[in-house]
Amino acid sequence: MGSCEAKWEKTMTGTCLCGAASITIEAKPDFIHDCNCDLCRKSGGAWGYFSSPQVRTDGPTSSVMRNDKADPAAEVHSCRSCHTTMHFVIAKSFQDQHGPVDIVGVNMRLFELHQIEGVEVRFPNGKDWSGVGAFEYRRPAATIDGQNGW
Repeated sequence: MGSCEAKWEKTMTGTCLCGAASITIEAKPDFIHDCNCDLCRKSGGAWGYFSSPQVRTDGPTSSVMRNDKADPAAEVHSCRSCHTTMHFVIAKSFQDQHGPVDIVGVNMRLFELHQIEGVEVRFPNGKDWSGVGAFEYRRPAATIDGQNGW
């Protein structure tokens, strides 16, 4: 077995509601952002962040760019069949203006609770964030309990 294959031995796979699309990550994220901005709240996203080599997607997805910001960064991918939010990538148009960014936001709600047990969930106040500088948190962080969530 090659080293590339060995890297993927300890993986987690999450699926959309209908099972047509899946996403596989190498390990648990360092933390999860459960943001309250319109994009995150309305898409149902709770994001773990990874570099692109750490993420594999499978199955048909559609993408949409948010239209509530003048300079949108996130291109959100959802299952073409059931429309479950899967992940986001940084849009090419954003990178063309601001430089390369290798971040994939994976919707951690696709995974079973026992898979992400012990991960810290942070609650950014994206609704009131101007988009410049650090954002505030709307409540203290919590740790995922494998039985009851966060």
